[in-house]
Amino acid sequence: MFSVLVVDDSSDLFARIRSYLEKSGEIRVESVHSFRQATERLKSRNYDLVFSYDQVPDVNGIEFVSEMNAPEFIRYLRSAGNSIPVIFLTRKPGDRIVLEDVSSAAEMALSPSGDLRPQLADIVTLIKQSVLRKKAERDTKLQNDQLAAILAASPLGIIQVRNRTILWVNNRIAAFLGCNEAGLTGKDFPALFPTPEEYARFCAAIQHVQDSSGFGRAECSIQKKDGTLLPCLVQAHLFDPRDVAKGGIFIVTDITEKKAMAEALRKSEAKYRDLLGNTQSIIIRMDLQGTITFINTYALAFFDYAFEDILGKNVVGTIVSPKSRSGHDLSMMADDLGFNADGYAVNVSENIRRNGDRVWIAWINKAIRDEKGHVVEVLCIGNDITDRKRDGVVRISTDTWKDVVVAETDISDSVFDAVFHICTEISIEGREGKAVGTTFLVGDMQHVLEKSRQIILNPFEGHPPESRIITNPGLKENIKALAQLDGAFVISGDGFVESVGRYITVDSSSVSLPPGMGTRHNSVAAITSVTRCVGIVVSQSGGGITVFRDGRIVKKITL
Repeated sequence: MFSVLVVDDSSDLFARIRSYLEKSGEIRVESVHSFRQATERLKSRNYDLVFSYDQVPDVNGIEFVSEMNAPEFIRYLRSAGNSIPVIFLTRKPGDRIVLEDVSSAAEMALSPSGDLRPQLADIVTLIKQSVLRKKAERDTKLQNDQLAAILAASPLGIIQVRNRTILWVNNRIAAFLGCNEAGLTGKDFPALFPTPEEYARFCAAIQHVQDSSGFGRAECSIQKKDGTLLPCLVQAHLFDPRDVAKGGIFIVTDITEKKAMAEALRKSEAKYRDLLGNTQSIIIRMDLQGTITFINTYALAFFDYAFEDILGKNVVGTIVSPKSRSGHDLSMMADDLGFNADGYAVNVSENIRRNGDRVWIAWINKAIRDEKGHVVEVLCIGNDITDRKRDGVVRISTDTWKDVVVAETDISDSVFDAVFHICTEISIEGREGKAVGTTFLVGDMQHVLEKSRQIILNPFEGHPPESRIITNPGLKENIKALAQLDGAFVISGDGFVESVGRYITVDSSSVSLPPGMGTRHNSVAAITSVTRCVGIVVSQSGGGITVFRDGRIVKKITL
């Protein structure tokens, strides 16, 4: 139903047209008697169209306000921002009477005989076309305004180029370069590059390096207004993939921060190695039951699954084996990830590829909460830390995180590796079929001895140093056997086992650990907070390994 405001001149012709419009069933008609009355009505009501004679007689005896003519009425509407379509009934030379659509300049001649019956349906059609045309124009303008707003709000710079000439840019690229949009439009596109050689390198890269969507990609530098260079990543949809000069749409991402980060990583490789490794990471999202709701392409390739083969499946039975080699129930890992997602900074676990290969993954787990704060899903970001250097033995590699643990201590890399791998074997194998829990305190030996006491006779006391070196493979079985005793192992930074069965005497009341940590974990956290040692705890319940430094957990390994 369309609503039409008729400016009625009280003529017989107009009365017939108005009557037919009202009876059509498609148009609701309201009438006024002057353009002035029409302007007042339009201030309070919305109509789809105005229908009027182009000249309306003055109102006699009632209204003393000067009347508008048709051009003045149109000017008033446009100045008020009202784009309502208007159709005038107009007399043309030669006594022709036409309906004229002001917006489209379309005309419809009326019958000179005065019999409008054959044309009344066409009049309704003209009104409907005018209204629908204006609606389409409004919708198009709204869409264009929305698109312009999106492009203006985009964090990416966008440039449209044709035949090397910049036709259009958004405000983001102008802000990147420190100039206004008008200053870029019409400029030669190669002029954005510092040298012709840089532009040539860019063209070669953008044509030969494409992502999965067919967009060319190239890292380059473009020149700002002040002469400085902006490092950026450019993605391009070219009009002709064989010729950059013909133009295309270029999307520019400022990678200044990325470049600065890479430089920082280069200067402090040990500190930021984990971050650098995240450029290729396993990313999985799952619900609290362990059902996979998202998995990225890298993870699919790593675990050797097709998307349809794993989405919607449980992690247990796909990337987590229901049982590990020693019979530990690894389905507990899914529960731990789901219900303790905000607990540990890193959680290391043994996972499985589709072909049965076992791998060690260091997971960073983050809870996804609903608006009420309840955990509904878990985001898991993992990195492969499997040590493949030893033939036939799959172990956890410490290469990507060991530096952070032993930095600024007297512990050598080989000593830490030896102790850590003994802990993993104790966790997996136990002793004589039984789970074993134990503690290793490595480094800062003198202070550790001062803050602990012997609770059993020390089996290593009096033995020569060469028989007590932890890196000696022949000592491993003795260590695993003695791990059943109460108390902690104390090992010097250079690898000599000084004592077994030490009781930690440091007050642990100030230590704050996640729920589920026992007395052994609290004591080790406490002694690492007052010494420069590293503590490693093998949990008897569950077989997990926790690494402590400076009173806090730096690694949590689930086996």
